This record gives sequence, C-alpha cells and structure tokens, in this order.
Amino acid sequence: AAEKEGTMESYFMEVQKVLEVNEKRREEISTSVRELQPVRRQLESLLEKVHTTVGDTKAQEGVLKAVSDKFLTLKPIWEGIDKSIGSDPCERYSQMWNSSLCAFVTCAVIVHWLQSKELLSRDQAKKVLVLEDVRIPLDFEQYLIGVCGAPKELARLAVNSASHGKYDVLKDISRFVTDLYSAFRLLNLKNDGLRRKFDGIKYAVQKIEEVTYDVKVRRLMDDKKDEGDK
Repeated sequence: AAEKEGTMESYFMEVQKVLEVNEKRREEISTSVRELQPVRRQLESLLEKVHTTVGDTKAQEGVLKAVSDKFLTLKPIWEGIDKSIGSDPCERYSQMWNSSLCAFVTCAVIVHWLQSKELLSRDQAKKVLVLEDVRIPLDFEQYLIGVCGAPKELARLAVNSASHGKYDVLKDISRFVTDLYSAFRLLNLKNDGLRRKFDGIKYAVQKIEEVTYDVKVRRLMDDKKDEGDK
C-alpha cells in the first residue's frame, strides 16, 4: 500500500509539473495577446474618421491609408503569439484572441468595401491581417462574425452620407448590405453566436431602409436614376 501511495504521489507530482508548464505558456500567450488591444482601439478610432470625412475624397483616402498601414503592425504581434504557443495547437488558445480577430475582420471588410464596393473574402482578410506566415488560423466562423459587424457601421455611414447629401453613397451602402443579408440567408447557421450576429445585419438593413425612405419622401433621391443603375 505504501508503494502504491508513493507511486500515486509521484504521478501527481509529474502532473503538477505539466500544469505549471501549461500555465506558464498560457501567461506568455496572454501577454502577447494583450498587445492586440491597443491596435484594435487605434483601428476603431481611425475608422471613426470615415464618418467625419464624408464627401471629402482626399481626406477619406488618407484615413483608409492610415488604417491599412495600422494593419501591418499586427505582423510582429501575431509572430509573438505564434512563438508563445510553441508546439501546441493554436486552436487550443484561439478564444484568447478571437474577439480581437473578429473586430479586425470587421475593420478590414469596411475598408475594402469603401475602396472597392465589394465584399472582402476570407483569403483576402488573411492577407490584410498579415496572417499568411503564421499558424494562427482565420476560420469561416470568425470571418463571418467579422463580416456581420460591418453593416452596423455602414448603416451609420449611410445616415451621415444622407445628412451630407451624398445620396450615391447611401445607394451603394443599401445595395451592398441588402445583398449581404440575402447571401447570409442562404447559410444554415448552427452557431448561436453567429446567428445573433446575423440578426445585426437585419437591423442594419432596416435602418438603411428608413433613411432611404425618408430621403425619397423628401424627394432628395432620383428614383429614375436609381432604376437606371440597376
């Protein structure tokens, strides 16, 4: 019995060593992940300027350039996280940076749309967020959650565009968000978090429709021109 007890104690001492190693690794990863937070705040602060530069093409281009440059600063942070993970699978710790990653995707989707009037693909997002040379994945659920965050900001931009008389921007946003909502409806969403985020697109569509209706009622938009664009 004494021998068995000694064997059990030895076993649990080994377990404790493993736990200590795991905890140390998690702390190292957490330290690296915290570096994402200031970049996230800076990106979101820069994108706020999109709303104040409506109608000023040169100023808005400057904002988008600053955002694109800020994305590049993520590279050494991802590399530090990757190094901290060591030989462990990245998926084991993905919840530690998931929120920031999805927020980065949202920012990237907005910038890409403002520049091209098209949806940023997952592969394009990985390139923009400089994830191509690290093991940190961007799975489809993370990508889609990030995409779901864009319509809310675009709805705000629609309101600001209408206020500044930029009805062409309002029309473009309306088309994009409506098309995005229709495309999402093709998905059979099992993830509860993603389904809740998807509901946000519906509310954005409703907001944009309200703004568009208000503008048309006041005869500020040319319906005939709108129909001719289709």
